[in-house]
Parts: sequence; C-alpha cells; structure tokens
Amino acid sequence: MKLRYHLEFAGLRLLVAVARSVSTSTAAWLGTRLGDVAFDLVRKRRKVALAHLRQTFPDEGDLVALARSVYRHLGGTAMEHARTLGASSGDIPGKVMFSGEEHLAKALELGRGAILITGHFGYWEMLGAAVGSLGYPITVVAKDQHNPLVNSLIVQCRERLGMRVVPMSSATRGVLKSLSQNECVGLLVDQDAGPGGVFVDFLGREASTYRGPVVFAARTGAPIIPCFILKEGFERHRVVFEPAIDVVSTGNDEDDIVRYTQAYTEVLERYVRDYPDHWFWVHRRWKTHREE
Repeated sequence: MKLRYHLEFAGLRLLVAVARSVSTSTAAWLGTRLGDVAFDLVRKRRKVALAHLRQTFPDEGDLVALARSVYRHLGGTAMEHARTLGASSGDIPGKVMFSGEEHLAKALELGRGAILITGHFGYWEMLGAAVGSLGYPITVVAKDQHNPLVNSLIVQCRERLGMRVVPMSSATRGVLKSLSQNECVGLLVDQDAGPGGVFVDFLGREASTYRGPVVFAARTGAPIIPCFILKEGFERHRVVFEPAIDVVSTGNDEDDIVRYTQAYTEVLERYVRDYPDHWFWVHRRWKTHREE
C-alpha cells in the first residue's frame, strides 16, 4: 500500500483526535480558520468556486466574501465530521431538528420505499444519519475514496450511525433491494454525470445529471423526495423533507427522465440560491457539454 495513504490516514486520525479533544466553541473556531486557510492557499479550487459564483450571482457585490463564506462552511463541516467519525448514533438526537417529516412518512405508506435525493449541501454526511435516527432504515450510495484506509474509516462511521452503504460502482442491486423492502435510499445528485448523463438546466446552465433517481423511481414506483440539511449553528442542523415527486410514465422514457430530473433539480437549485454558502461550489459541475 502506498506510503501516501498511510500518511493521509495518520493525518485524518490526528484531526479526529484534536477535534474531539477540544470544546464545541473551540472546534467551531478551528473549523472557520481551517476554511480561511484553504481559501487562501488552495487557489486552483478557489478560482473554480469564484467562477461558478460569478456566473450564478452576477449582481453580487462581494463575491470574494461569499466564496470565503463557502470555504468557512466547508471548514466547519470538516471539523464537525472529524468529531462525528468517533461518534455513535446516540449522539444525533439533540443536534438535528426536522421539518416536513410527514412527506417521508406518507411516501413510505405506499410500501415501495423512498428515494431521498440531495446534494453536496450543508453537512450532507449527517443527513443519512439523521434519517436513520428517526427509525427509517436507509441505504446510501457513495463513491469509494481513493485511499482505502480513509474509505474504511468513513464507511465504518456511516454504518455505526445507522446507514447501510453500497458503492456507486455496484449500486443497482442494493438500491432495488432496499426499495423492495420499503426502505429509504439516499442519493447525491449534484455532480457532473459525464457524457452519459441527462442534460437539464441548473442555475441557468445545462448540466449533465445522473439518470439513476428517475430510472429507479420508474422501475419501482418509489417516490422521489428532495431533502436538505441546513446549518443552524455548529453541530446544530435542521433537515427539511420536500413534498414527494411521483414519477408517472408517459411511455417515452427519455422524455420522462428529462422531465423528472429537471423537477428535482429545480428544488435543489432553490436551496442553493437561498443558502449559497451551503453548496460545494469547488466542484466542476458544468465540465461536460452536450456536444461531447
């Protein structure tokens, strides 16, 4: 195994130890400073974030300040996650409040499961744990980390917090099994899907978007429920479940995929515009173009 993997893993374990050894207020301060350091030093990603923000908010007076707030949010989220990596499911209640839970309960009454879609928004890792803390079994689809040591630690944390994890590379069977058992499936839907994605409008530009949520919904009858986690302070969050999107086939599969992908993407866009510091602007979301 590469030496770099061991060094990265040691650095992560050190961060976890430090984060869990300090007070909540100190951890919050350290998270903010971590965001400042990243903003000042990681200039390539900062340029990506600023370019995306400039295209989305052309009338914003101080884009640098907005971009810095994005990094500070990411720094605080990283510090929270470092503390969470050593936590258990019993630590979740008290940190998370809920709105719109009735939409999820109503969807599960159909007996077909529920497809929960969100983005790299807020403390997204906590969202699955929060759903699990309500007593709803949940399977989350996740990309494996390049570093197998780090990946193992993260997967163990997710499982300890009540989530079943299936890798994106082999997700279909796990997703269908969970939905057939009337469980929740959590999907992140806001990253570039490459030339095989479906192109829909997102923040005023065409974006290649994963087909999976609508394909799974059409195949199983499971409703799609957009949900988001909003930061209301360090280690204080609110999870919002939006009304379900029911996929009804018209007989034209491609048109259906475009229509319903656009529908849930518009919900995501609303949250990104309302809480711009919560979203992961450093990702090259629009790198794939239709002509490719």
